[in-house]
Amino acid sequence: MKKILLSSAAVFALAGAAAADITFTGVAELGFNDTDNGVPVNNAGSAVDINDDNNGFYADLEITAGLSAELDNGLTAAASLNLEDLGNTVSGTDNQTLVGTTNDSNIDYTLSLTSDTTGLFYGNTTFAAQNLWASAGDMEADGFSESDGEEVFRSEANFGAIEAQLSYALSNANGVRVGNAAVGGDSVDQLALAVAGDFGGVNVVAAYQADSGVNAGAHRASNGDFNEAEIFGLSVGTTLAGADIRLAYATQNGDVQGDGTADDRDSVGLRVAYPIGPVTATAYFVSESVGKDNWGINAAYEDGPFAVSLDYQDDQGTAKVGLEGSFDAGNGLMMFAGYLTEDNKDDRFYVAGTYDLGSGAELLVSFAADDSDVDEDEIGAGDYQEGTTIELSFEF
Repeated sequence: MKKILLSSAAVFALAGAAAADITFTGVAELGFNDTDNGVPVNNAGSAVDINDDNNGFYADLEITAGLSAELDNGLTAAASLNLEDLGNTVSGTDNQTLVGTTNDSNIDYTLSLTSDTTGLFYGNTTFAAQNLWASAGDMEADGFSESDGEEVFRSEANFGAIEAQLSYALSNANGVRVGNAAVGGDSVDQLALAVAGDFGGVNVVAAYQADSGVNAGAHRASNGDFNEAEIFGLSVGTTLAGADIRLAYATQNGDVQGDGTADDRDSVGLRVAYPIGPVTATAYFVSESVGKDNWGINAAYEDGPFAVSLDYQDDQGTAKVGLEGSFDAGNGLMMFAGYLTEDNKDDRFYVAGTYDLGSGAELLVSFAADDSDVDEDEIGAGDYQEGTTIELSFEF
């Protein structure tokens, strides 16, 4: 990280700011992958958009500039500018489509004004419900939208043990304003309100997301994590006899996909996590008003250099199994392996190793296979690429 201290007059035209603190950070990657999958398809034969599916030699560079100034009135003004995919080129045929938030230039920014108890955020920031909602397992009705490069306004405030946040989107991920006639003409989209508080050892979270109405189709096209329906959720968690327990209810009303089809449903979930020595056992059950109920169990073991996780989920009648582990061999060497399957037919597995070269540099060597051709750029916990990958990364 490079840090420079400049007078506020050179950076901010803000009265009462004594100095501005400027930081520059960066991440660079140089790698090679030997697998060319052409245009990948899923099991239904439909094309799949995989942004990180490299073939041959590739490079990537990301630079982030951060600026902050403490004002005399106790407020802190800050801004960050993120430049992504600056060196994103590959030697094979699967060149990536680069899409940013400002005229497709891979530039995003965040502006903020904060105090000890309040904050205003504008730009590439997260949604309120996305930040505070606490689920109780795989609940079908709690699909609060997640931001991904949109222009967002968010405010937050703390009142003792209570935190409240409000947010809405001002543009889609392609930089098209919400008020644009092409996306419905409304001025507010993805409006969300969330409140969380701790009361005598009990954590309570309530979240609400408004129906997006006429904005549905155009904005979802730029972000598959948008839910256009109205959602409400209430979640309560506590610790009892050493077990972490959470009970949650969510209801969803309206058009999820923005295609004119209503998808109303309710979910009631219970999740319990209990540590037994070096093992943490977690189980959840979700009663669904539509479709089949969801349930799952997980056992995570961690002791010394070893860590292993075994996970089983029954997701709407689809069985998903994952076994993943890691071993710290010392001297900066880490080893990883995993096997994942869905309905005993979509098999994915990987072996990988990383070596810490010091001063923020790391070497990755991995091999991964994906029979489903769906997760070719994000196999396992490490999001490994299909095939053999050799990659050098540097953090500055």
